[in-house]
Amino acid sequence: MPTVDVTSTPLTASARLRAALRLTRWMAAHGSDAAHVAVAFRTVEPMAYFCGGVPLTSYQDGADEGPAARWASVVCHIHPGRDHAYRAELAEEIRQALGLEESAHLTVRFEPTQPDRVFYLESGSMTSGGPAPAGRGATKGLEHAHH
Repeated sequence: MPTVDVTSTPLTASARLRAALRLTRWMAAHGSDAAHVAVAFRTVEPMAYFCGGVPLTSYQDGADEGPAARWASVVCHIHPGRDHAYRAELAEEIRQALGLEESAHLTVRFEPTQPDRVFYLESGSMTSGGPAPAGRGATKGLEHAHH
């Protein structure tokens, strides 16, 4: 279950929807189940994000939503088997999806996450992408193990 957590300047609802759809489609094209791609957006309060000791959010930030982020910090939880090329391509896709210009501040951090460490609700019960204990549907959830 790949997850993308975006922290940025305020984005309009349509900009968030556009970015989420674009990232979901990209991940689905690269082998993930689109139904399990999660994208979350968080807007920071003024004077809450600093780089090199300099605030990237000012006292005036927070009220105006825009169609593109001015800066972003992103954390992606992905399968540990994803290689450097995948991560580099996804980082660029995130930059484009958020509308960040070449001079903007953007960091994308990848957190490899074993599928058996992610649980999700399916058909009324919690399941994970890892192998089930012997005798309890040992193959259930394996279809998500590489996504």
